[in-house]
Parts: sequence; structure tokens; C-alpha cells
Amino acid sequence: MSEPANDLSCRELVEVITDYFDGSMSDAERARFDRHLGECTGCTRVVQQFRETIEASGRLSEDQVSDEQREAMRDVFRRWRATTATSEQRSSGP
Repeated sequence: MSEPANDLSCRELVEVITDYFDGSMSDAERARFDRHLGECTGCTRVVQQFRETIEASGRLSEDQVSDEQREAMRDVFRRWRATTATSEQRSSGP
């Protein structure tokens, strides 16, 4: 089943999530983003995780984060992105 052109996919949401947090979306883009969040619990959780990460990291200085911690965070995001891509490929069909 294909999505209407004005609906935002999970992949698109992830691609524009930084625009959401820095407030650089147009009103129409923000409406699409919010509409998707209203219908997708998975993306709602992702946005909440980003909020929590931003809040926590805002309290740290760069020298308080070890190289191992940085790499662990990168690994989590790599695995999440790979999982998201795999599930989107399955849902889009052959």
C-alpha cells in the first residue's frame, strides 16, 4: 500500500528530525511531521529518545564524554538506522 504524497514516511521523518528540533521546518512540513507522530508510535518513541538524548547531552561538556562512550552512541545509532531501513524495506514489499 503506498502512502499519499503529502504523508511523511518513517524514513523521511528520521531524515528531517534535526530540522524539527532546531525549528527550521516550514509550517506545512511541521504539520506533516506532527501528523505522522500522531499515527506512528515507533517514530513518537524515536523523537522522545532524541529529546532525552539532547537534554542529557546538553548537561555534558565534550571532555566529559569518553571515546568509548562516543563510539557506543554511534553504534546504537548505526544499529537503529539499519533496523529502521530493514523494516521499511519489508513494509514496502518487492
